[in-house]
Amino acid sequence: MLINSAIPNLLNGVSQQPPTLRLPSQGETQVNGYSSVVLGLIKRLPSEHVAKIQSSALSNAAIHLVDRDASNRYVIIITSDGSTSTVYAYDIDGSTATVSTPNGTSYLDCTNPRDELKFLTIADYTFIVNTTKTVAMNAATISGSITASDQTFGELPTSTSVNNIYEIIGDDDNSFDNYYVKAISTTGEYRETVKPGVKYQLNAATMPHTLILSGGNFTFKQETWGDRTAGDEDSAPDPSFVGQKINDVFFYKNRLSFLSDENVVMSQTSYFFEFFPTTVTAVLDDAPIDVAVSHNKVSILKSAQPFNETLVLFSDHSQFVIDTKGNLTPATISITATTEFKNKSSVRPVPAGPRLYFIAERGDFSALYEYFVDTDAITKDASEVSGHVPRFIPKNVKKIVASSNEDILFGLSSEHNNRLYVYKWYWSAGTSVADRASKVQSSWSYWEFSSGDTILDISVLDNYLYLVVSRSDGVFIEKILIQPINDTGLNYNVRLDRKVSLTGTYSSGTGLTTWTLPYAYDGTMKAVKSGSWTSQKGVDITVSHPTTTTITAAGNYSASPVLIGIPYTFTYSFSNQYVKADNVATTSGRLQIRTFNIVYEDTTFFKIQVTPLFRSTYEYEFNGLFLNEGASLLDTVRLSDGNYRFPVQAQNDKVTVSLVSDSHLPCAFQSAEWEGFYTVRSRRI
Repeated sequence: MLINSAIPNLLNGVSQQPPTLRLPSQGETQVNGYSSVVLGLIKRLPSEHVAKIQSSALSNAAIHLVDRDASNRYVIIITSDGSTSTVYAYDIDGSTATVSTPNGTSYLDCTNPRDELKFLTIADYTFIVNTTKTVAMNAATISGSITASDQTFGELPTSTSVNNIYEIIGDDDNSFDNYYVKAISTTGEYRETVKPGVKYQLNAATMPHTLILSGGNFTFKQETWGDRTAGDEDSAPDPSFVGQKINDVFFYKNRLSFLSDENVVMSQTSYFFEFFPTTVTAVLDDAPIDVAVSHNKVSILKSAQPFNETLVLFSDHSQFVIDTKGNLTPATISITATTEFKNKSSVRPVPAGPRLYFIAERGDFSALYEYFVDTDAITKDASEVSGHVPRFIPKNVKKIVASSNEDILFGLSSEHNNRLYVYKWYWSAGTSVADRASKVQSSWSYWEFSSGDTILDISVLDNYLYLVVSRSDGVFIEKILIQPINDTGLNYNVRLDRKVSLTGTYSSGTGLTTWTLPYAYDGTMKAVKSGSWTSQKGVDITVSHPTTTTITAAGNYSASPVLIGIPYTFTYSFSNQYVKADNVATTSGRLQIRTFNIVYEDTTFFKIQVTPLFRSTYEYEFNGLFLNEGASLLDTVRLSDGNYRFPVQAQNDKVTVSLVSDSHLPCAFQSAEWEGFYTVRSRRI
């Protein structure tokens, strides 16, 4: 019998489940696609060339984006071979900023700067932690000697010599309540001080360094950390990171904070360089905090993320929460173990709205978890959002970033340096965060760039994803619009990677227009008339590529700028289709798919590829360009809406049906439908 079935949308990316178990909206392959609940499945927007910042390739560098404000955004690059380190700084448009290093750069020396250097930017200060360095105290000690001991402060002499030091013993059975005072006048004025013979200075060479922004330039230097000013090693002990390595740096409730071993160490409130108490006679609310997590197994803290009015701490196998809705003080701080999920400690978790995402490794692949707080049930939990693609995200993920505005996350792995793994989601309104049924989109795909590209770093700023890309001829800054927007003056966005707007130079002697590229490339390129042209906007020009840095075209095209870039291919392969009853696939009969029907909108070009098993591929092309009446030139780009029906004529599980576009022209797909003959020998009861 002749039957048909609908695929309501193409919004849920790929699935690695058996085709019989997949949602109708999940496909087999999605490359360079963008799953939008508004626009449908579209070809991703292109990368735009911003600047070339270095002339030689980089492989393993630490990269950090300083986002001070809209006018002060910089890319920091640190290279190190273990013995020599260099700091580079560029503004977001690629201009070089000067970096001064008055104390040298030896603190940065490490063999794997990408993983071993951690960054935190607070206003003009960027704190840099080398996680391979052990923090130490200086050898210098407090000079002098104890003049006398008294039981209480009231027993001190009212007349004494300046700088005499007295010990207040307090309770004889408790050495922790001892404190020391120094005479600052001969008339009995005293100030709390440190016990003579005690080390009092942090070694600044082993402590985190700062990169300070001033007037568009940077200074990398050691900082002056606060000294021990009261007590002794019992009443005012060294911060727990002394003798240890610092694993991460973060900012929480106006305190500069470090993770070291199993401890969270926070500075004095508003005084970011003070890690010793100012007095040992009382515990002040703004005093530094040094507290360890409590767990039945060793939990070395590796990263921290402020999230949803709490602070979430991550070890390799557990999550902890510092949950305080009021002031954070030494008396109120409490660390609670909440969940037990393995996570990749070198990849910082990222927040996106009311959820927090983190990576875990499983052999040769990775998983993405979504951590959430259910305020109704007062629980904290995490769920895997990559469960239906267990072999999709490769191991060695080195960074994830997210955009809360666009509900999208990007992952970067060193296994495929030219790919971005993309997770796009959408929650229906008015439901609980923990209600899994309210997530109407959970789409996985990847974006692929030229094979020679090595993406070193990614960051989200406003509506752009910024990329730092290394190639054989240098390092480049590029950006990709996350929210689909048309090019100026055009009714679509030209899909060409490394896109740049250039005005050509016409030579009457050769009859050629020449455009000089801001980068070198020896592959296929296209040139498209920008929105500045009065006619034939968005139409491509036939060009040649005589050198790696020039593009030429016969004729005079110098009147207005053109958009030049590298074509890339979008591919979406449908899952094998099955007859389903109550969402359960029926496999007892034979389904011969006759035709497919694709619903498209705002589309100009795409191709259909039908590949039956053991047979050649059949290709069908849709092209929205049309001829201007009375002229022989393609005049404009028309965005069309409609249906495109094409033959398949193959058994359902022995054919691959794909949507493909290698054009600069737009395409957007809303839904699909198939029609076929279904033959079954028996009737289900």
